[in-house]
Amino acid sequence: MKLKKLRALPTSFEFALLYRLAIAYFFFGLTRLLFYLFNYEHFADMTTAQILRAWGGGLRFDTAAVLYLNLLFIFLSILPFRFRKHKYYQRALNLSFYIPNTLGIMAGLADCVYFPNTLRRTTSSVFSEFANEQSSFFFHLLLEYWYIVLLAILSVLLLVFLYRRVRPVHFIGEKQRWYLYYPLQLVIASLFVVYAAWGLRGGSFAKNWRPLGMSYANVSVDKIEHRALVLNTPYCIIRTIGKQELPQKHFFATDEELLQYFNPVHNLAADSTAYFGKLRGRNVVVIIIESFARQYIGCLNKDLPNYKGYTPCFDSLAAQGYCFKQAFANGRKSIDAMPSVLASIPPLHGHFVTSHYSGNRINGLASCLREMGYSSAFFHGAPNGSMGFDAFVKQAGYEHYFGKTEYNNDTDYDRVWGIWDEPFLQRMVHELSQMQQPFLGTVFTLSSHDPFQVPKQYEGVFPDEGEPLVHCIGYTDHALGKFFQEAARKSWFKNTLFLITADHANGSLRPEYRTSVLGFATPMLLYAPDSALRGFNDSTTVQQADVLPTLLSLLGYPQSIVAFGNNMFSTQSPHFAVCDFDGTYQLIEEGFVLQHDGEHPTALFNYVKDNELSHNLLDSLPDRASRMTHRLEALLQTYNARMRANNLLVGGEKQ
Repeated sequence: MKLKKLRALPTSFEFALLYRLAIAYFFFGLTRLLFYLFNYEHFADMTTAQILRAWGGGLRFDTAAVLYLNLLFIFLSILPFRFRKHKYYQRALNLSFYIPNTLGIMAGLADCVYFPNTLRRTTSSVFSEFANEQSSFFFHLLLEYWYIVLLAILSVLLLVFLYRRVRPVHFIGEKQRWYLYYPLQLVIASLFVVYAAWGLRGGSFAKNWRPLGMSYANVSVDKIEHRALVLNTPYCIIRTIGKQELPQKHFFATDEELLQYFNPVHNLAADSTAYFGKLRGRNVVVIIIESFARQYIGCLNKDLPNYKGYTPCFDSLAAQGYCFKQAFANGRKSIDAMPSVLASIPPLHGHFVTSHYSGNRINGLASCLREMGYSSAFFHGAPNGSMGFDAFVKQAGYEHYFGKTEYNNDTDYDRVWGIWDEPFLQRMVHELSQMQQPFLGTVFTLSSHDPFQVPKQYEGVFPDEGEPLVHCIGYTDHALGKFFQEAARKSWFKNTLFLITADHANGSLRPEYRTSVLGFATPMLLYAPDSALRGFNDSTTVQQADVLPTLLSLLGYPQSIVAFGNNMFSTQSPHFAVCDFDGTYQLIEEGFVLQHDGEHPTALFNYVKDNELSHNLLDSLPDRASRMTHRLEALLQTYNARMRANNLLVGGEKQ
């Protein structure tokens, strides 16, 4: 017995359009479900009611995304002319549906595995972030995440199958005379136009209803950590294309009022409370470790019950240096860390490196130290050009760039990102020994990165804990120990100031770190052999943007600088951390976090006592809320104004 071929249902063009738009909705719902399942641990604290509310809010963004992707398809479908039946027209119509919706499905599925790295939906910045990566990198990603590729293929096949279940053969009113047919078709077309306008505005025509923006996702969740479940990736990509211009902020009417709350100009020598010039003349080595989050570091988590540490080398160094516990990254991506650490420029509106403000003149760590006679080199084991690091460090004043090309030994290549950390750090010791002193050496490690592999000889050596990143952290910490063992043998070692931090936090091993605050928690360690710079500070809030003014102060830099951070050791300056969590600004200080949507504050939490951020103190602590709001708004206004005016140097707008 032969199976009957599944035939398409003959129907009207208008019904076919509705049916096919419903298919697009279905796949947006499917990708959201898969996104939720793949990243369940990030949403595990949500109740059923909260999930349903997020899903309901997501329909608004799905509607907008469906319309953005299918505007051409809708337009071609509603034209009232009878030539729509022509087979070539139908082929063009089909392609106008297949291509954009296939891209939408692929984008949504990609975020199923990319989201844990950023804790936000992917935006259009992804195209510039990975513009310099080699084709082998993307080929590896396809192999590493083969199951996502398979899901994408199956989804597209299902999309085509469902699309072809109907076969438009006639128009509504087709048998009527032309003077009845065309008005009827125009009415139908108008209804679709109204639907499109309604959907793109977010589901309302109310006068007070602003067009849909990504910030509207906050309405459908109780915590900003959950807003990614409301959004969808195609919408985020489309809405951020070309959105690079920083808006002018007008929180304060005069500069005098503004400077009461935040002043980016630092006269380092005038701060008598800091250790100005105490380490003058020392070499400087800045070590930025990929994904080296606080949650993995033993000495920073002694208060957690049943905690296992994974960083014995770092812990031993911390006992010999000065370590800050309340330290935070300014961003969630490697590309954000570079300007933050090396130029005190936090990512308060996209990525500085890929923005059109990237050409602004800046106070780079290397350029400032060059004025004091320092040579400089930046070390990054990835293929030269990766992440645009080589271009930025040149802008920051570094004289030499040492990458995979200069390393020139592919036997130590991990076949994904670059040279394994252990051999690359050993080579760095050798290269530093060849540099003229005093020198600035900076390294950005890479082995503790997705796909979370270690060299074969170290497989199974370090703890795993069911999270692949953990054993990579163990390997990188081991590599760090080998680096210091080798460096300690060199004549320059005891005359060097080391600073160790992370590019950003990552992973979700500990539930305590799955919040919008501790999701940015990283180490900050200064180590100067044979010096009095020792201590463990568990209260002062510091950030990546504090590195520049702190190092320059310790080294006795005589000039004033523009920095959006402060000297970590100053008792005159305020101490805080600022970050952008998926469109919500956060100011962290003294155990509290203020959340702000860019126009007004939305929440205040005591993140130390209220780890889950469940008790909004905005109304119950008005004085603290007001003080933190003023500081954050002053910083935002100053940041935007100086970035727009290319005024990131003292008197820079006049030079």
